[in-house]
Amino acid sequence: MSEPDASPTGAQSAGEAINFDLTGVFRLADLKIPPPAPAVPKEIPKDLVIGAGEIAAGNFFVNFARTRPKRSLDRGTITILVVEDDVATRTLLQLMLARAGYKVRVAGNGAEFITAMSQKPLADLVILDIHLPDVNGLKILSKIRAHPRLENLPVILFTGNSGVVELARGVALGADGFVSKPARAQTVMAAVETVLGG
Repeated sequence: MSEPDASPTGAQSAGEAINFDLTGVFRLADLKIPPPAPAVPKEIPKDLVIGAGEIAAGNFFVNFARTRPKRSLDRGTITILVVEDDVATRTLLQLMLARAGYKVRVAGNGAEFITAMSQKPLADLVILDIHLPDVNGLKILSKIRAHPRLENLPVILFTGNSGVVELARGVALGADGFVSKPARAQTVMAAVETVLGG
């Protein structure tokens, strides 16, 4: 009998595939080495607003994060996957999180999400936009929650689609956090720390 996986998110074994039924099955051995991370700026402005152009009429501002059990966070060992189709927003999140000491991967659509999730180590947190070009982010969230090795993976929805329907569906599907765009950098970072248990 094998020992249970002790990692908080249930990291997968080297040859095991993740199948989200979105664009097929990807195996770790089939993936190329990811490109080097971009240079990290010396300082991120404290009043930085992310996703400022994406709030629409009829939406409202939401900011919640489920608290996880407290633990000591070694940011250098934590990998965050940012799934966001807007290049400017994705870049700001990547730089801000990298500057805070986290390892960061990015994806701009569902296919890139699957590729990024298949890389080692398994992401410790996903920051997920709802509106993506090839798949709805809520479908990705539902696939994460239905996957036996990823069901406890923390997910923060970070979206301009913050109407009542999106919020209700996100909560029902098990989002750990929901942050409306636009959001201040401190708001996003506070949500990240809360759902990671920091």
